[in-house]
Amino acid sequence: MKKRLVLIALVATSLLASTNTALADAQSDYQLAFAQYKTALANWNVALKAEQENFKTAMQNWNTAVKAAEQARKDIATKFKSDAEAIKARTIAAVTAATTAKDKKAANAAAKIELDLAIAARNAALEAVVKPGMKPTKPTPAPMPTPPAKPAKPIKPSKKPAATKSPA
Repeated sequence: MKKRLVLIALVATSLLASTNTALADAQSDYQLAFAQYKTALANWNVALKAEQENFKTAMQNWNTAVKAAEQARKDIATKFKSDAEAIKARTIAAVTAATTAKDKKAANAAAKIELDLAIAARNAALEAVVKPGMKPTKPTPAPMPTPPAKPAKPIKPSKKPAATKSPA
C-alpha cells in the first residue's frame, strides 16, 4: 500500500511539475515577446513622428514656394499694367499731336507693336516663374505593431465533480 501511495505521489508531482515548467516557459516567452513588442512600438512611434515632421516641413516649403510664385505673378501683372497704361498714354499723346491721318495710323501701329512686345515680355516672365510643383501628400502611417497574445491560464481542476442534469 505504501508503495502504491508513493507511486501515486510521484506521478502526481511529475504531472504538476511538468505543467509548472510549461507554464513558466510560456510566461517567459510572453515576457520576451512583450519586450520585443514594446521596442517595436517605440520604433513605430519614432518613425511615425519623423514621417509627420517631414510632411510638415514639406508642406511649409511648398506653401512658401506657392506664395513666392504668386507674388512673382502679381509683380509681373503690376509691371505689365503700368507698362500698358504708359503705352496707352503715349499713344493718345502721339495721336493728338499727329496732324494727318497717316501720322495717326503710324502712331497707332507703333503703339500696337510696343504693346505686343510688352505682352511677349510679360509671357516670358510668367514662363520663367518657378512652379511650386505638386502638393505633398500626407503619409499613410505604417500599421501599428500588434501586441503578443497572453499565455492561456491553466485550467484548475475543481474540487467538486461537475453536476450533470438528468433529463426529467
